[in-house]
Amino acid sequence: MQRAYQDGARGGDAETGLPQILDALRWRWKAILLFAFFFTLGATLLVERLPSQYDSEAVVAFSPRADVPAAGTDSVRVLSPKYAAYVTSAPTRELVGSRIGESAGTLGSAIDAGVAAETGLLRIRIRLPSPERAARAANGFATAAVDFSRSDDLLKSQIIARALPQSSPTAPPRRLIEAAALLIGGIFGVALSLLLEKGQPRVRSWRDVANLTGQPILGRVPASRALRTRATAGLSDPAAGSAFRILRANLEPQLRDGTNDVIVVTSPAASDGKTTVAALLAEALGRLDMKVLLIDADLRRPGVARFARIRPEHGLSTLLRGEHPFGRAVQQGWSENLAIMPTSQDPEGGDLLARRFADVIGEARLHYDLIVIDTPPLLTTDDARTVVPMAKAVLLVVSRGTLARYVEEAVATVDALKRPLLGIVVNRIRGTETLYDY
Repeated sequence: MQRAYQDGARGGDAETGLPQILDALRWRWKAILLFAFFFTLGATLLVERLPSQYDSEAVVAFSPRADVPAAGTDSVRVLSPKYAAYVTSAPTRELVGSRIGESAGTLGSAIDAGVAAETGLLRIRIRLPSPERAARAANGFATAAVDFSRSDDLLKSQIIARALPQSSPTAPPRRLIEAAALLIGGIFGVALSLLLEKGQPRVRSWRDVANLTGQPILGRVPASRALRTRATAGLSDPAAGSAFRILRANLEPQLRDGTNDVIVVTSPAASDGKTTVAALLAEALGRLDMKVLLIDADLRRPGVARFARIRPEHGLSTLLRGEHPFGRAVQQGWSENLAIMPTSQDPEGGDLLARRFADVIGEARLHYDLIVIDTPPLLTTDDARTVVPMAKAVLLVVSRGTLARYVEEAVATVDALKRPLLGIVVNRIRGTETLYDY
């Protein structure tokens, strides 16, 4: 099944490509943000610990000596570059260092000097951890250059811009590094999410589920606000109502002869929406003038009573314990032809189901045309595996975004329990996949 899923994903499906990648990233956005945040935080802490560096610049101007006829602009162009070499030389660094109290090695890595083309301007730039030290060193080298020019027969010089201490550091570029860290962290986060997605693929559409399992997709339930806010009125919502009527129509041929009168609705894992699907499917079937009983067989995390907004004072758990007869465990549902058997939590639920649930089903079949059973997820407890063999058929609910391996394992589990799988309902479908906006 996995090979079929991968082949289908590589095929000419319109869902493949960039939209599918972006959809995959949607499920990992928290991990991406966390990775980018901590990467940026680490870079920020590191860069804030780096010592600040301050630049300072002094400018020396060279010009021909007026009293030397042979001196001219060509002399400036040809001779001024030697002063850049002079100020960066080791003897000059030793000289200036002794004057200002800096080591020649420190000045060697801090100085940069050059003559701008055709201008005769020598720019001396110093970068040191202190603005005062940087300015003092730049001015020291400028003074050394002027002193050296006094022995020049053709050129003279003067300092036209003395170095001043700067108020803000030049390096490191903290804001730039932090912005780059955020960008790099985001890129690495995206790459990590794609690697995780590749290692643990999820189903993103009903086509993915069909390719993965080879099972019929009986229903596609949209992600609907109505189902989240007022679920019992879900069939009144145009999109959700249409989805459940289509599900009912797809199931009708398999229910018509009465052999599949006990249906388990389950899912691979928690939070797939199986309780909502079971409840609204039961209501939709009740509208066909069938007497339907909805049983909450999830004694660990019961959800039907919460869905219907009723109090489960009496229900399946108390019935299994023999505290009252069958009739007291049943309540009228929120629509005609729908009855509900809620339950409360019971720590011994698994044993109770194994011992007495078959009797409950037998009693229910005497009074109702169809029984819909909401069970715990297949892969998280043994309770669902206890109930499934007592049913006539299974309906599997898979939520968009479920791990593909969970879906595979759930289908294999139903097969191992020797119960017919009617098909799969894909829940929380988004966008054009719903097709219920006619």
